[in-house]
Amino acid sequence: MPVALGELLLFMIGIVCLREGNSVPLRLQKDSRCGQKPHEMKPWNNFNHLTRIVGGNQVKQGSHPWQVSLKRWQRHFCGGTIVSAQWVVTAAHCVLDRQLRDYLNITAGEHDLSLMDEGEQTLPVQAIIKHPNFNPKRPMNYDIALVKLDGAFNFSSSVLPACLPDVGEKFDPGDVCTTCGWGRLKENGILPHIMHEVDLPIIDNKECSRALSTLRNPIRGDTLMCAGFPDGGKDACQGDSGGPLLCRSKHGAWTLAGVTSWGMGCARSWNNNMRKKYDQRGSPGVFTDLRKVLSWIQENVNTGNKTSIDTLVISRTSCSIQDGKLSSNEGELHFPESTKHFYQNNQLCVWTLLVPEGMHILLNFSHFDMELDTFCDYDSLSVYSKDDRLVGRFCGVDSPLPILVSSNGIKLKFVSDNKVSGTGFSMMYRALSPDALPDSGCRSLAVLFEGGVIQSMNYPEPYNNLADCHWIVHAPENHVIKLTYEYFEIEENEDCSYDSVTAYEDATKEEEIARSCGFAVPAPVLSMSSMMLIIFHSDETETFGGFRATFSFIHVTGKRVET
Repeated sequence: MPVALGELLLFMIGIVCLREGNSVPLRLQKDSRCGQKPHEMKPWNNFNHLTRIVGGNQVKQGSHPWQVSLKRWQRHFCGGTIVSAQWVVTAAHCVLDRQLRDYLNITAGEHDLSLMDEGEQTLPVQAIIKHPNFNPKRPMNYDIALVKLDGAFNFSSSVLPACLPDVGEKFDPGDVCTTCGWGRLKENGILPHIMHEVDLPIIDNKECSRALSTLRNPIRGDTLMCAGFPDGGKDACQGDSGGPLLCRSKHGAWTLAGVTSWGMGCARSWNNNMRKKYDQRGSPGVFTDLRKVLSWIQENVNTGNKTSIDTLVISRTSCSIQDGKLSSNEGELHFPESTKHFYQNNQLCVWTLLVPEGMHILLNFSHFDMELDTFCDYDSLSVYSKDDRLVGRFCGVDSPLPILVSSNGIKLKFVSDNKVSGTGFSMMYRALSPDALPDSGCRSLAVLFEGGVIQSMNYPEPYNNLADCHWIVHAPENHVIKLTYEYFEIEENEDCSYDSVTAYEDATKEEEIARSCGFAVPAPVLSMSSMMLIIFHSDETETFGGFRATFSFIHVTGKRVET
């Protein structure tokens, strides 16, 4: 199971199923069909034994009629579970994007992602409600969200709700439950088109806590439920996030016990974790226990709460005017005019963004969808400084990090070829004063054209765990870059593999100049060209005072550096 937010493991919620068509009842009532597979004639209640455990098997079409696929621009990225005709349960970490509602669709009756299956139904989203206690900095706890559909599913043999737990319902250690989805078949493996399922036993809370305490950054939470085998081999994986952990009730109905949330790797053993290196340790599958959030679900579904992802509506920009200048302290660019529309082929669009003299520009992307290519040679958005130096070229479906450019003007150039198209990009830009720069690389990718200071976040206070900070420094023509440390206190390690500051010769990180850690102030670092990439990284343990450094530009003549 992956550590990344977009790809955590099991989690589910418990409410009593609704009647078909009653999306906002006065009381939640069980739908008589909830948790029933149409092809099952008898309930199976021998779930206290492990004789039926199988893992990683394809399922027959219609085996999990409550399973849905969350799709952005028709691409599956997370799972979910139908609990009524108009409500779906998923993981909160799957729906963090502020504007996801604008381009999210939910497909029920899905079996083969590469085909239009018979009985498929796809609906847009009206509202997304994340649990108020969910914190992206601790994404394993309260990792649950409700999604209200814009419309309602028509229940059939391939589209049905799962039952939610009754108040006080028990899922005991050793009970065998099932999780399913379209996640990877092994850690960092391929994504299948066909839905798979695996049976997992519930794990005792004490054993779960012991296993999670052996990780580099021990995990604790109020809503965690663990399932799996100490020897590994069976698990959910990347792409299964938000999907169900289903257990048989004493009456034989399939009940939503948990929501796939998180895990260390996929199907790793956690036996003898303490004897392993941190990056080789495993964990059980971690799910959100629906019984712990049942009252929250009931409250929101009963009231028809319309709380949703915030959407900021500002004027849209088209490609009809070349080099359109937008001069203000802040603004937005949306191309094309709606995230539901696709841009045209064979386009060349240029925009110039200007903010007041002496200010810098921060770009923050909220939506990004372009043809994916390793070198972005087909469709792409390029960012240039005002003297036409390339800051970065971007493509694919992952939004770039926020970009802070130490200049009051930048140029954006979008190009598309004559083949695949996407839904373009949306971004906000605003002016920042230069004194906002020092630790901005830890909140964005900082691109610097003027000499100045960089430092770890919170300096001089201790830096954060799991920091990932980037600064790209560009010197004027015929100049190199000198990085001089003023203060340095980074976790010490023989090969600086835990926490470190690393300087590279290029943005691809192929040419490393120097890597530093420890408590001695390193010697100055000199680039071999007019560009330097500086990365500060920290792991899950131990934080110290961090670093502060200045960078300046030195003129070169031929091969000689003029000091």
